Amino acid sequence: MNLRFASLFTLGVLSSFIFFIILLASYVAGFINGYFLIIATIVINIILWLVSPYVSTWIYKWLYKAKFYKVNELENKKFAAFLTKICQDNNLKVPLIGLIPDDNPTAFTFGSGAFNARVVVTEGLFKYLTQEEVEAVVAHEVGHIKHRDFIVMSIASTMLQILYELYFILVRSGSKNSSSKKSGNYLALIGIGAFVLYIVGQYVVLYLSRVREYYADEFAARYTKKPDVMSSALIKVAYGIMATEDDRKAKRLLESTKTLGVMDYKGAKDLSLIHATFKDRFELLEQALLFDIVSPWAKILELKSTHPLVGKRIKRLSSIARSINVSTIYDFEKIKRKKVDKAKLYHGFFRDVSIYFLPFLLSIVGVITPILLSLPWPTFIFGGIIGLGLGSLSKTMYAYPNTKATNETILSTMTDVYASPLRGRPVSYTGKVIGRGIPGFIFSEDMMFQDKTGLMFLNYESFIPFFGNLFFAWKRAKGLQNVPSKATGWFLRGATHHLELKELSTSTDRIKSSIKFWKMFGSILLLLIGTGGFFIFSSILVL
Repeated sequence: MNLRFASLFTLGVLSSFIFFIILLASYVAGFINGYFLIIATIVINIILWLVSPYVSTWIYKWLYKAKFYKVNELENKKFAAFLTKICQDNNLKVPLIGLIPDDNPTAFTFGSGAFNARVVVTEGLFKYLTQEEVEAVVAHEVGHIKHRDFIVMSIASTMLQILYELYFILVRSGSKNSSSKKSGNYLALIGIGAFVLYIVGQYVVLYLSRVREYYADEFAARYTKKPDVMSSALIKVAYGIMATEDDRKAKRLLESTKTLGVMDYKGAKDLSLIHATFKDRFELLEQALLFDIVSPWAKILELKSTHPLVGKRIKRLSSIARSINVSTIYDFEKIKRKKVDKAKLYHGFFRDVSIYFLPFLLSIVGVITPILLSLPWPTFIFGGIIGLGLGSLSKTMYAYPNTKATNETILSTMTDVYASPLRGRPVSYTGKVIGRGIPGFIFSEDMMFQDKTGLMFLNYESFIPFFGNLFFAWKRAKGLQNVPSKATGWFLRGATHHLELKELSTSTDRIKSSIKFWKMFGSILLLLIGTGGFFIFSSILVL
């Protein structure tokens, strides 16, 4: 979709939502108290838009020890020369450069517009990326400045705020409208409509954010004329984030800049596993990323993300390479021509979705049934709990099937385009634990497992929740590292690849994980509570 069209479409949709609510409310009530609040919201957001870059600069200096430089003050002259040239070529003021002493490779930009923009990079960017890849990332950030993303996203966020305030004002006005009960009900109904549009608007803004990331990628690819370099930069940023030992400050930096950075750090875990597994085997890498492009689950997972899925970004970059007659090592069109059983793909998806909503649907049945049988009102609640317990039990049994685990390689499971975030695939890997799930964090009970083909996260749960996890992480996890072992569990693919661990066995030890047990226990407990309460209160009617 064209960037200007996407921006106008998003802002137009949000504007129409707001004007629709205002017009309806004006028609019903004649005049709405709260105009001043809306105007104040707009004024305050304009002020924040203007001053926030200076406040953010101070925060990054204080919390993350960032140092800001003018371009002629930079020690890295190649970096400075590239930044100067790209800004001159695009008639932009050269931004201030922030440098954060952190090994997590990331970069982001912020400001009110091109006139006071800042581009911030970490030391890790220069540690993990080549000079060309650093330039591609910086070009991506300059693309955000060029496309005036600060302004567009600020306007969109302000519109969302106004929708929420309209909801609050109208519902409150409707409940207090003593002159006309009918008019008050209409106001409250319109207010609820405003809230619904506010929820929809959040997804529209996220969509706009993803589109703007695509176009920042395109700007970098077309300016450098090296789309593959931008692709490799994305992969290395993800790998570097996961390879760097975490501390509290590093986590806070990644969390606070996740909407600003070149990629969402939470998506880095999945991509880092793919990179570590396939490295320069590009055809296999493409097959692993094909999930992002063809799986219906990928579309659902992307809805709440500020950044597009990386597979889609790399596919688009490879298309740009062809459009500018530049060779590319990625050929998603060739991979897509390989047979994907769409019937199998969507059958599994719709089955997963039905199981996902089963607890909710059965809880509704549990509430309605006592009403139809004219039972006492407490049975409505306990009937709902029974339904929730039955649905949760069914969902757990579906997610963790008792079928025998097959011996697989990490490579074979990571290229499975039919993998599901709900239906676990029973598998066993032979290899060794090479580290903790969160590098450097001594209380990380989860582990990183390696076989001859790649890496996989193991999700462990002790029989004694929390304290058992802490004890395992502190006393046992390190002793399991670099020892030949076999990991058995359920492979799931959602936002990340991981193995829900059932058992980790070595020649001298066997570690049981209780993930399935605790989910079964919670479901059965709900069933017992619901059944007990239901029979107690239904027997009152008989007595």
